[in-house]
Amino acid sequence: MKKLDRHNNFAYLFAALILFLFTSAIVAEFSGIFSKSAFTLITLLMLGANIRTLKHGSTWKHVLYVLIPSFFILTLIEHFFSGTISVLLLLSTLLIFFIGSFTTAFKQVLFEGDIDANKLIGSLTLYILLGLIWTMIYLIILFFDPNAFTGLEVTNWQEGFSRIAYYSFVTLTTLGYGDILPHDHIAEFFVYMESIIGVFYMAIIVSSLISLRLAAIQEEREREKRLHSNPKGD
Repeated sequence: MKKLDRHNNFAYLFAALILFLFTSAIVAEFSGIFSKSAFTLITLLMLGANIRTLKHGSTWKHVLYVLIPSFFILTLIEHFFSGTISVLLLLSTLLIFFIGSFTTAFKQVLFEGDIDANKLIGSLTLYILLGLIWTMIYLIILFFDPNAFTGLEVTNWQEGFSRIAYYSFVTLTTLGYGDILPHDHIAEFFVYMESIIGVFYMAIIVSSLISLRLAAIQEEREREKRLHSNPKGD
């Protein structure tokens, strides 16, 4: 396994997020205490991978050190006491985590270093984080109003996560299959906001990456011209 550095960090985070999404699908397909425990374990690994792979500022790193044990403790409380407040706190914890991860990764993709394969994977990782942010928003909406969406039967957030994530990414990509639909005005607002952001993300990220790559090529050409005009480096 290659040593983790700035040239491959997004590949590890991307793999952790894909494993997280796949595990949520397994939980939905084979519901039970063991599948939920596996989902909790993979979630904790994904949270830990975020600390290892992204270059965090000191403030956000301290927040992460609070979020991870909080998630674990709230999961235990939900498991043994089945409290509704603990579920809301769990969902809010993951929402804060995904928003913070997106912000940190966004800065590193667009404002640090040259464009390479790792940056391209990073842009895809950002897209997945966007979908996960809205997944948590939809789960919180369903927490307050179980009938906010038609076509959904959510018994608990772990088993419903994969289905909500599916809807979030379908909305983010503006596919709109129509099998799940918002049923109230608040849900509709967040749905069309996700569609708008999904479209603009593709336009902004693609154009930004191309601009950064062209700027790097131009800088390299100018450096070569200076070397040719002054081969001795005087």
